[in-house]
Amino acid sequence: MSDDLQDKLRRLGVVKGTRHLKVPPLRKEKPPVDSGQWTMDSDGSGGDNHSSFMPHHSSLEQLLPGLELVETPEGECYILDKVYPLSYPHGQDKLADLLAFSPTTAVAITNDSRFQDLDFHDFLFLDTETTGLAGAGAIAFMVGVAFFEKRTPNSDLNSQTSVLVVRQYFLRDHGDEPAMLYLLEELLADKTALVTFNGRSFDVPLLDGRYLMNRMVGQISDMPHLDLLMPSRRLWRNRLGSCALGSLEQTLLGLRRTQQDIPGMFIPRVYHQFLQTGNAHDIARVFYHNEIDMLSMVTLAARIMRQVSQPDPSDPPLDLYSLGRWQIANGQTDEGERILRWAVGGDLSLDDYHRALYELALLLKRQERREEAVPLWQQIAATSFESVDAHIELAKHYEWQIGELATAVAWTEQALKLTRNPLLQDELNHRLNRLRRKLDDA
Repeated sequence: MSDDLQDKLRRLGVVKGTRHLKVPPLRKEKPPVDSGQWTMDSDGSGGDNHSSFMPHHSSLEQLLPGLELVETPEGECYILDKVYPLSYPHGQDKLADLLAFSPTTAVAITNDSRFQDLDFHDFLFLDTETTGLAGAGAIAFMVGVAFFEKRTPNSDLNSQTSVLVVRQYFLRDHGDEPAMLYLLEELLADKTALVTFNGRSFDVPLLDGRYLMNRMVGQISDMPHLDLLMPSRRLWRNRLGSCALGSLEQTLLGLRRTQQDIPGMFIPRVYHQFLQTGNAHDIARVFYHNEIDMLSMVTLAARIMRQVSQPDPSDPPLDLYSLGRWQIANGQTDEGERILRWAVGGDLSLDDYHRALYELALLLKRQERREEAVPLWQQIAATSFESVDAHIELAKHYEWQIGELATAVAWTEQALKLTRNPLLQDELNHRLNRLRRKLDDA
């Protein structure tokens, strides 16, 4: 490339490679709250109730200060970097919270030993905004990433401080995709692990397919991968219900998005309109939406690490129940038992109390500690007016383990009085008749 052409590109804001990007200033405050409410116009296009706060035909560069067009061997792609200090508050949490934990905890979450001895500074958080949910034609027109980075303050060359960089790759049109994939792969080469939210079933397969379609080699599907959706469901679905990221922001993280946000369902249509008209007004909202997703993944990851590695008896009992069950399923039986005992000592609803007691009793039974399980089954039976599972367990225990047939008969008769299930009634009558014959023969 000639020196004259390089000078012209620099004047136009085009730079080559992400390593030459200017370091943007630290963000000290939250993104400003605008006064617009994003809605759908009657023709199905995007709009807002108070549109005067942002020109309808502004360019991307006007709306997104710091946006740069980066040159690669595969073409050009827009990049926007924002840098946050670790003290930056996001909802009820701070970005620094995650660095208080060890990525080794991810081994217990994912059963992937590659997370052992890694460093969160080498993790890459990733989220995509796409032209559609499925199909060979769907592409990611925006890829948001976030990563911790150690930097040396200008005022003190002998010390380093960590920051969080949120980087967003954006396609002016579909032709920029190879450049974006090239830049993403360049960044992934310096990272050791990937963090997403529902990325295992969506983002990663999509990007992996796009590398293939562009005849490029990508390593994204081969990296150790922590998908936050699965542990979120394991830990909080019993208590919170929905574990969509937007729901968790409100119910768990204490975050309320500003009116700059745009509903995710409208994002593909907004991008399609941008390609048709060049109007970047609502694309700025997509950048905001993706940026908040990235920050929320960082603080959500910290919540998950804390819940898994440092549970506390004061945690919501239903969360402890969920964690205990998960630990037992993963073979962490000692820890799971301890957490379940915390749960049953908390303020659970009667149904949840029965479920926790039954889970704990089942663990004790499997460990041949049936005598310890008996009081738990008795607690369930004494307070249950529908389920007879505990009655049946007690009948089995007294028949086969203790040999007290009369007691086994009594528990079976109580179960028969409670159940309205015809099939179960037949089973219990069969058990009762067998027990009575054994009593007669004794």
